[in-house]
Order: sequence, then structure tokens, then C-alpha cells
Amino acid sequence: MAKTKRKLPPPAPIQHEDDDSGSDYEVDRIIRPTKVAKTVEEEFPLPAQVKKDLKRSKGTAEDESDEESSEDEDDGALPTLTKAQIEQILQTVKNNKRLVLNVSNVNFTTAKEEIEQHFRQAGRVKSVRIPKRRASGFAFVEMLEPEGFQKAFLLDCSYLDGRQIRVRLSESGKKKSHQKILLLEQKNSEIRKMRKKNKKITEATDVSLVPKVLPKEVERDPIMDKQKAKPHTKKQIKAHNKKVSMKAKFRNLAKKGIKV
Repeated sequence: MAKTKRKLPPPAPIQHEDDDSGSDYEVDRIIRPTKVAKTVEEEFPLPAQVKKDLKRSKGTAEDESDEESSEDEDDGALPTLTKAQIEQILQTVKNNKRLVLNVSNVNFTTAKEEIEQHFRQAGRVKSVRIPKRRASGFAFVEMLEPEGFQKAFLLDCSYLDGRQIRVRLSESGKKKSHQKILLLEQKNSEIRKMRKKNKKITEATDVSLVPKVLPKEVERDPIMDKQKAKPHTKKQIKAHNKKVSMKAKFRNLAKKGIKV
């Protein structure tokens, strides 16, 4: 009989105390870095001179934006326009007999009566118009008198129904072309500059929304308030009597035909 080889069982793995998995060797995982996509500026770099020009243009744009923001901050306490300035502005308006203002940043729930009551602080209001189809809250206020139109600019940056409103120049007419809107924006920027310069002009700073209280004229009674004459002194009475007596003597002599 042929002898068959006896197969030995595989050796049992050696277990370490610290290894919980039961393996006799450790596997190191290799983490490959992910590829970062290059930007357009990195793939196509600009020349050095072009970069300098871009930096300069960005700097000027930031300066302009800072100036605009500072202008908006200063607008809160600006005085109104003088009468001569208002006449000059109204000459450039097509229908300058109508004193129309554009009031923006108005709450959608604000009624016409509330806007009218707010602008009565400046003067008599002729009409208030709120467009039915509007993307933002704004209204048109027409003042009746030039004085009220002048004082209405003082209501710029005032609070109405919990919102800080903006008061700007506008023109009459429901539909305005794009060119008209640009011209109005240009005029309003000029008005803002003029109001800033008016801080040193007393004619503009003296105009306020607070009405001037005139002193009340007291009605006088011509009889009761008549000044009483002071009594004559003894010396005045004696002098008067002497004059009267001398005149009487001269009259008697003149009647007798005697010339003195």
C-alpha cells in the first residue's frame, strides 16, 4: 500500500495584546492629495502693468464709494435751499408752475392722509398721489406755495410711519422716460451739493419747520389806557396867573386907547 502524506494544519496566527483585529501585521493607508482646480487668473496671468492699472482703478472706485457713503451720512442734517436757488432749479423744470416732490422709502401701509399730514409741517399740500403699480414704496407730493416747497426739503431723512423717507425733486406727469429720470437724478445730485454748501449761508439755515411765534398785540382801550395828566405845581400855577393877569391889563389899556 502506498503511503499518503499527512497534511499539517496551518499555523495559528499570533495574537498581540494591543491588536484587537487579530492580524499580525499593520496596513498603512496612503492618502493621495486631491487636485485643486486652478483659477483663470492662475492659468492666464495678467501682465504686471495691467495689474497696476486695475489696482489704481479699484482704488478710485472705492474712494468714490466712500465719498458717496459720507454724502449719504451728511444728508441727515442738511439745510434747505435758498429762494434764489429754488427759482434757478424751477427754470430748468418743464412745468415749473407745479411744485412736485418725490418721496421714497415710504411704507406700503402708509395712507395718503398720513403723508399729507406729515408734509403740512412745511406748508399747504395741494395733492398726494400714490401709484397703484409700484415695485417700491414711494409717492408724489405737490405743494401749493413756493415757501412750502422750500421747507419740504427739510423733511428729507425724517421718519414717517417708522421709516426714514427721502425727499427729492420731481416733475409732473404720470409716465417719465428713461432720459427724464436720468436728468432728475442729475438735478437731485446738484441739489444735494447745494444744500451742503448752504451750511455756511444764514439765509438757508434760518429756514426751519418750527413756525415763528409773533408777540401778541394787546388791545388798548382809548379811554381807560389814556395817560393821566400830572397835576401842576405851585410855581407853575403862579406863573400862569401872572401871564393871564398881565394880558388882561394890556387888553384894558388897549380898549381905552392907551398904547403901551
